[in-house]
Amino acid sequence: MPTLPTGGRSLTLERFDHNLCPNASSCDLSKLTFIDAYGLVATACALLASLGSGDPPPLRSPVQEQVRTHLALMGFGTLLEHLGYMPDLPVTSPPERPDVLVPLERITSDFAAEQLSHLLWENLRREADPQVLNATLEGLWELAANAIEHSGAEAVIMGQVYRRGEPPDHLNRVQVVVGDAGRGIMRSLVESGRYKPRDDLEAIELALEYLVTSVDDPGRGQGLYTTMEWMTALQGKLVVRSGATKVTLESGPARSERVPFLEGTIVCMSLPLG
Repeated sequence: MPTLPTGGRSLTLERFDHNLCPNASSCDLSKLTFIDAYGLVATACALLASLGSGDPPPLRSPVQEQVRTHLALMGFGTLLEHLGYMPDLPVTSPPERPDVLVPLERITSDFAAEQLSHLLWENLRREADPQVLNATLEGLWELAANAIEHSGAEAVIMGQVYRRGEPPDHLNRVQVVVGDAGRGIMRSLVESGRYKPRDDLEAIELALEYLVTSVDDPGRGQGLYTTMEWMTALQGKLVVRSGATKVTLESGPARSERVPFLEGTIVCMSLPLG
């Protein structure tokens, strides 16, 4: 049985794992009242991973119409169609000033990542500090390239702005998330034959080091390390979740926590707009 979100009201960077149920028989979003980019990408990855067990698991859509409309804007309906569902989300037009910078999209190539970076730039350039914009674009490239090259599976990506008047932990921030339901960081490093991490935490810590990579090419292994440097220098946050461990890096020492096991890797960048 898959591991899926079930019954939670809030699926966010801070709350997603509290609502994740191992051996769930369905994905229950009926009580959902708020979901951020991290929560949606993580939900998408959980659904993608569940396909390995057979048909897509039953899905209960949110009851609140406002949430259903926002999920449609976030691109969730398109992904559900790809997974074989018949989504009942409303059809909506993009707002004039989009909070959804990059709707939930599947990426399988560098070209797809390039298209999404242009969309991110166009929707963010008027309100973000130039350093924040550059770090976000460069980080998107690095994370997308990592997912495409190392996961062995398709990746999903999403970006959203959270402006004033929304939950306090999201005020005036941009959140870009890349996730996959692939082999995960530990397996990628072990299969390279170059590293022997004992668990997911050690694998994530290795991946964050300079020039550590599962690819046997000189000079590789700078992407995740450089993204971490950008995030911390700009008072941002980098979260790496792989397997059964989540590591959070911002000001101060890195924090790690055990979480319910999910196939693949999810990486989130969160930065103040300026």
